[in-house]
Amino acid sequence: MCRLSPQPMLTVEASSGAIVALNQLARDTLGLPEQTPALRDLFDNPSLARQFLLIARNNGFIRQFEARLRLAGGHRIWVLLAARLLERDGRALLIVNLTDIHERRVNEDALRESELRHRRVLETANEGYALFDARSGELLDVNPALCELLLYPRDALLRMRPEEVVTEDSMAQLQAQRDHWSGAPNRKLELGMRRANGERITVELSVSAISDQDGRLTSIFALVSDITARKLNEERVLYLAFYDTLTALPNRFLFVEHVEQALKQRARTGQQLALLFVDLDDFKRINDSLGHDAGDELLRLIAKRLLDCVRATDTVSRQGGDEFMVLLANLNRSQDAIQVADKMLLALAEPVTLEGEQVVIHASIGIALCPEHGETLADLRRHADSAMYQAKAAGKHRHASYQVED
Repeated sequence: MCRLSPQPMLTVEASSGAIVALNQLARDTLGLPEQTPALRDLFDNPSLARQFLLIARNNGFIRQFEARLRLAGGHRIWVLLAARLLERDGRALLIVNLTDIHERRVNEDALRESELRHRRVLETANEGYALFDARSGELLDVNPALCELLLYPRDALLRMRPEEVVTEDSMAQLQAQRDHWSGAPNRKLELGMRRANGERITVELSVSAISDQDGRLTSIFALVSDITARKLNEERVLYLAFYDTLTALPNRFLFVEHVEQALKQRARTGQQLALLFVDLDDFKRINDSLGHDAGDELLRLIAKRLLDCVRATDTVSRQGGDEFMVLLANLNRSQDAIQVADKMLLALAEPVTLEGEQVVIHASIGIALCPEHGETLADLRRHADSAMYQAKAAGKHRHASYQVED
């Protein structure tokens, strides 16, 4: 029977495990010498040999039993054993078939070891990670770093839906991106997330798609990095680039951008716009007598009063020191700019208490209209500045529209 089998086969005495016969395929596979050892001598783990024989005797068969056998020369090989018990000449024998599964087991062991190393790295990583089901979005796995980041215990986090930790606006972004993950080696996106204490943080997701053998997307692996501090710093840098830190008004750079946009819009609509140059009268005297802190407080108050005099679509900008510029866009008539200037003079003249003293501040305002006084930022700014000095020359605490000098 052994000799005719198309695969390696041994005949083994069921009680002792002695090999009584084997075919050439088995001898070649195991590299056995002419003097064949007992089955237990082939097993890398002798206790497994005893277990194999015991199960085979008790059950009468074994369908699958994985074992590592020692070959001649000290090499080892993984095999899949199958056995059936039979009686012959009063002896209990086992017919044992061998299937070489060494390559498969080595690959499986390597994969398990790789996964174990990978998991150890992720478990101890400072970055969070999450594994999602690609179809349902269900959270399948997380590491301790993500639990610490979101302030949730692992079991609670695994029960939560994505929308419970991802902010509403970011959830829409996440859903829109999901259709593009398949086939993409790595994608990065920024999301807002909510911690257990209600605090909102910003994270960067490095997303990788995991597919099955048929190329179907099965799961999504994401590394989660907290970039809240970085985003706040970026926003701070951007704020400092375009806003005055004392008054929170747009600075001269952002003001230029707003005026350029308004000029382009005016070219399409034909509506007028105006630039108002507001310069405080005798501000230096107040600053010198009451101190810089009082001067700063006064500038913040002036900024608020100017904002209260204009529409949300207009722009009030601090140009530096005690100088402000105002953009009035989409005016139907030039008289609208004069009315706003009158309103500003009244608002600024309201008394204010600084350092225990009542102070009254006045301003001189120059008005330049577009297109009447110019159609470029440079012309309008120059003419508004000229008109402001005309107002000061006329006695201060007033406004003046640009007049062409004789």
